[in-house]
Parts: sequence; C-alpha cells; structure tokens
Amino acid sequence: MIWLHRILTFLVGFGAVYGVLFLVATTYGWEKIWQSTHGAADLGPVEFPGLSTRGTHNQVLICPDGICDDESRHRKSPVYGTDADTLKIAFIKSLESESGLTRVDDGKDPMRMRFVQRSRLLRFPDTIQVQFYKLGNNTHSTLALHGKSQIGGHDLGVNKTRADRWLNRLENLEQ
Repeated sequence: MIWLHRILTFLVGFGAVYGVLFLVATTYGWEKIWQSTHGAADLGPVEFPGLSTRGTHNQVLICPDGICDDESRHRKSPVYGTDADTLKIAFIKSLESESGLTRVDDGKDPMRMRFVQRSRLLRFPDTIQVQFYKLGNNTHSTLALHGKSQIGGHDLGVNKTRADRWLNRLENLEQ
C-alpha cells in the first residue's frame, strides 16, 4: 500500500507542476518565458576563424579546412561548383520549407546570414549563422555554418540534424 501512495503522490505532484507550466505557457507564451529566463533568442554573431565547439553538446560546426577548429567541427564543408552569390541564392531558396525560422542579422555583410529557429512545441530557440566563401576566381564556393541552442547543455543532435538537412538540399550544386 505504501508504494501505491507514493505513486499517487508523484502523479499528483507531476500533474500540478505540469498544470502550472501549461497555464504559464499559455498565458505568457514560451517565447516570453525563455526570453525572461535566458535572454534574447539571438545569441549574436560568431567569428568562424578559430571557432571551436570543444566541450559542448549543444552546437554544430561545419567549415572549410583551416577556417575553424578542424578537430571540433561536425564535418568539412562541401565545395560547390558555382559562385558564392549563386550558392547564397540557392541556400536561401532551400530554406523556404523550414518552419519557425527568422532571419535576425542586419544584412550589412552580403556573405553572412544569421537566423533563429524555434522548436515547434516548446519554442526553444537556436541561433544559426552561415558565411559564404568565394574560391578560386569565384567559379567555386563553400560555406561555414554554426548552430547553437540557447537553452540546455545538450540539444539531442537537433543542430547537427538541421545542418545536415540544410546541406543535403544543396547537393546538386556540389562539384
């Protein structure tokens, strides 16, 4: 009988906590809750030269050889058989089907873009930055991509999955 009492106590307590969270979230919204507890969703720009993700599990880093910390990157950036401007246009077009994605940079650097993408249910924000690079006589190009979750020390592979999905959409441009 004691075990039944403990289980019921746990369920009632869990239900009460869940009910309060649900009430707060529906009243204020997850985005406002995360902003008040963790700050702005946009984590700001990153500089790719020397960038590392060592010791963290809530980031992804994809970059060409010698730009970022090659040892901590998720994978090496592909080389595309097109100029950087065409790559950027194709990249932007490939994002049309993404939900919860907002561009947040000021657009001053034409070869850099920064986005915030929120998860569907709890609206967790991730900041994703992309930089496009010209190669050779601008007949080829590549890119660097960094994604980081704002909340939590582990993102369960969400940033890596997103980065792979985004790059897979550009496979037809690869050399």
